[in-house]
Amino acid sequence: MEEDYEKGILLGFLSLFETSHKDGMIGAILITDQNGVPQEFRCTHPIRATAIQKPLYGNTLEPYIGIQLSGVPLLHSIQLEPSLIIVNKDFLLNVRDESPCPVIFLYRAGEAIEVGSPGPTTSPLKRDRIESSAGRFQPVVVRAHPNYDEDRDPAIKIIEQIFSHLDPCEPFERMEKAIEVLGKQDDRFK
Repeated sequence: MEEDYEKGILLGFLSLFETSHKDGMIGAILITDQNGVPQEFRCTHPIRATAIQKPLYGNTLEPYIGIQLSGVPLLHSIQLEPSLIIVNKDFLLNVRDESPCPVIFLYRAGEAIEVGSPGPTTSPLKRDRIESSAGRFQPVVVRAHPNYDEDRDPAIKIIEQIFSHLDPCEPFERMEKAIEVLGKQDDRFK
């Protein structure tokens, strides 16, 4: 472990998942320590849009569910205060207005993603590529909300510190599996 490695870093992973029947969305947040060990996990009950809401909201439905109905309430519900919130959907950057810590959108370099503007902005979207210092993991690309460019430097520093021993995309895979297990154990989460 590096001598300047910062102790006590908590990471938050926030995402939105489809229900197993693909008729709703479940928001989830996982707080881990700097080694990826879970410290806190919370999720919403499935949020299902009505037949009228689907055409009325159109393309704004998933961001509305992800930000207003799940992301912001989840941020307010956690007991632990993370040093950084990582999201894997670009529209979730908009939870930054309610977050006391930096929020970044992160994905593996080379993944095909839909990138849309997180809101009205005049500044260009700045992306940073980060390599695993140990070479163990595929490089990642990070982006802060354009209105919170000051989040970039502290977020990059944290990702660089953990990236030798933790793939920062992997917790999202664990969260998805946990949601699947929850759906098998409790019919309300299907």
